[in-house]
Amino acid sequence: MRWTAIYSTTSAASCPAPRALSAGEGSGIIRPDMDVAHCRVALDGRFLQQPTTGSGQYSLHLWQALAATADEPTTVLVRPDLPMPVDPQLGGGAAGTTDTIRVPIPPWVRHDKAEKLWWEQRGLLRGARQAGARLLHVPYFAGPRFTRLPLVITVHDVIPFIFPEYGGGRLMRLYLRLVSAVARRADAIITDSDCSRRDITAWLGIPSERIHVIPLAVDPAIRPSDDPETASALRARYGLPGPVIFNVGGLDARKNVPVLIEAFAQALPDLPPETRLVIAGRAHSGNQRLYPPLEPVIRRLGVEERVVLTGSITDEEKVALYNLADLYVFPSLYEGFGLSPLEAMACGTPVIAANRSSLPEVVGQGGLLVDPTPERLAAAMVSVMRDERLRRSLARRALEQAETFSWQRTAEQTRAVYRSVLASATPAPA
Repeated sequence: MRWTAIYSTTSAASCPAPRALSAGEGSGIIRPDMDVAHCRVALDGRFLQQPTTGSGQYSLHLWQALAATADEPTTVLVRPDLPMPVDPQLGGGAAGTTDTIRVPIPPWVRHDKAEKLWWEQRGLLRGARQAGARLLHVPYFAGPRFTRLPLVITVHDVIPFIFPEYGGGRLMRLYLRLVSAVARRADAIITDSDCSRRDITAWLGIPSERIHVIPLAVDPAIRPSDDPETASALRARYGLPGPVIFNVGGLDARKNVPVLIEAFAQALPDLPPETRLVIAGRAHSGNQRLYPPLEPVIRRLGVEERVVLTGSITDEEKVALYNLADLYVFPSLYEGFGLSPLEAMACGTPVIAANRSSLPEVVGQGGLLVDPTPERLAAAMVSVMRDERLRRSLARRALEQAETFSWQRTAEQTRAVYRSVLASATPAPA
C-alpha cells in the first residue's frame, strides 16, 4: 500500500448540511449565522514527505501552523514507504493530537506520473470523502478536475507559461492544460505575491477577485546565529580567508547566476582583499538551456580562485552560510515569491536583489533593489562591501522586514479564505 496526506479539522457538527454547487459558485460574504470554524477542511499533504521541495516546505509549514492554531485535532494522511519529516502526533489545538487517514493507491498504478495523476483526480477525493470534508485545499498547482467540493488551490507561480523551457514535453503540456482547467473552476486561488496574482490573471484568465495573496514565511530555524566554530569550519572547508558574498536559491536560467559571476568579476578590483563569491546548489538536469553551466563563465573571466561552487548543501550549512556571509546577492529575473532573500534577511544578512517580479514585494525596504545587469550589480556590491555603516543599516532593515512575515499569519489568512468559501457555498460530498 502507498499512502499520501490530508489535513482536516475533526468536528463538523455545526457545519450546515451539504448541497450541490452551481457553476461558478464559490466566493462571497461570510454569513454571521454560519459556524464555519467547525467545518472540516481537507488539505492535500502529498508533499509533506518531500520537505526539501518548495511545495514540501509550504505544505509542511502551513500544516504545522494550521495545526498549532486549530481548535480541533487535525487529520493527516501519510505514505508508509516514506518518512515523515515531523512526528505525525505533533500537538496542535486544544486536543493536541493529529489523526491519520490512509488512502491506498491501487496496485495497478505503478508509474510515478500515473500515481500522481491518480492521487489528484481520484485518491484525494476518496480521502476527503472518508474525512467528511466540507472543503478541499490543494497546496500546489493541481487538483481534481471534477468535484462538488468547494476547492481552494495554491498556485505559487506560472513559470512554465512565462518561460516555455520550463514547460517540458508533450505530456507536461497536456498536464498543464488539465491543471489550468482545474484552477479556473476553483472557488478560490491562493498565491504568494501580487506579482503572481497579476500573472495568474494574465495567463490563466482567472479574475483577480478570486485570487488571494498570502505571503510565505521562513522556517523558524533560519535566524541569526553567532557560532565561531561552525564559521571556522565552513571557512576551512571552502577556502574562505576573507569577506564572503553568498548566493543560493537555484542555478536554473532565470536565476541569472552567470550574470552574477560577471558582476563579481567586474567588482573584484574594488572589493576588499580576499573576497570570495560562494554559490551553493547544483544543476538538476543536463539541459544546458535550462541550467547554463557556470564553470566556462568562471574560466572565461579568470576568477577560478575567487568563485566557490559548493554543490548541494544541507539546510544547516545553508543557514550557517547565510550567517557567515557579509552580503547576499539574488539577481533572479523571475520569482513567484523569492524565499531565499527572505531567508537571508531573517539571518540579518545584507541583501541585494533584482528589482523584478515579486522581489520588491518581499525585500521591500529591507535590502537594495537594482537592475539585474552586470554593471548595476557590480556597483551595488562595491557600495555595500566597502561601507560598513551601510552594511549595518541593511542588516537592521533586513531583520525588520523579515519579521513582517510569519507562518502563523499565513495560516490565519489561509483560514480566512476557507471561511469565505465555506460561507458562500456549503459542499456536497466529493
